[in-house]
Amino acid sequence: MNKTKGCFIVFIIIFLIAVIFLVFFIQKTPKTDTGSTVAGTTSGSKDSTSDNAKTGTSLNLSINNIYRDNSADYLFLGIDERENQDKFQGRTDTIILYHLGSNGVDALISLPRDTLVELKGHGTNKINAAYEFGGADMISDEIYKLTDIGVDKIMLVNFAGFKKIIDALGGVNITITEPLHDPMSGSDFNPGTYNFNGEQALAFARNRETAKGDFDRMDRQKYLLSEVFRQKANFSIILKIPSIIRILKEETKSNFSTWDYLKIGLGLIKNKNSLKLLTLPGKTKTINKISYVLVNDKEAKAYLNENLSKNNK
Repeated sequence: MNKTKGCFIVFIIIFLIAVIFLVFFIQKTPKTDTGSTVAGTTSGSKDSTSDNAKTGTSLNLSINNIYRDNSADYLFLGIDERENQDKFQGRTDTIILYHLGSNGVDALISLPRDTLVELKGHGTNKINAAYEFGGADMISDEIYKLTDIGVDKIMLVNFAGFKKIIDALGGVNITITEPLHDPMSGSDFNPGTYNFNGEQALAFARNRETAKGDFDRMDRQKYLLSEVFRQKANFSIILKIPSIIRILKEETKSNFSTWDYLKIGLGLIKNKNSLKLLTLPGKTKTINKISYVLVNDKEAKAYLNENLSKNNK
């Protein structure tokens, strides 16, 4: 057996050991005071759930069962929540779908947080209020109306969790092409390439003080996530698995099963260089002195159908 083939087999064995460890660790680690209780889905769900919801809370995704297809769609919500709160309440600062297509086309899809919607019982509003008013069901339903994509699972991440994950991964290299100075987000960067720690990455991801405002912010968020996937989805992550799992258990809230974590991880390793970065098309408009993004659902569905089709891979 030649040396190259031998090294590859060793890598595969190490990876499989890591996967087994990952499964064992998620299922067997006892809950702590900062940990969580099981967040159950209804009996119609095809997956069991992991210990990733804060005590006394649950994520009921029963509404999504009627939308299921052969793809897997994971919703990631960034909650505008400060240090040491861990309530996972409030409006969603970031709304991103990770779509694993059954046709092999994977994508990160950003939804403008200011998208105008009609929320049941709350009238005209922004989509970032849907989770605050109606939880996982309401925001998943609104996303389906706009995209025809049914959310399978959901994860909430607060600011502290985001920063800790980036730090645990050893930072991320980011290239900035224009000055980014925004006291509100904490970003103060000139053009150049940086190795961002968690604090810097969060400031970069939240900056809105550029020409296209929130649309530029969403592009930066997708770029940041794609770079994390591209740079970190490799065998070097194996030694970091314990610390990453600890952060996920303490600083996120989800109904992900063990299989979901494995599916996402394997998908990122396999398709990290072909991952599409998409944003729902829309136009900004001020109504009653409030800025909204107007998204035409027919145009949004046509845009996604074109970009997520195998012929456009």
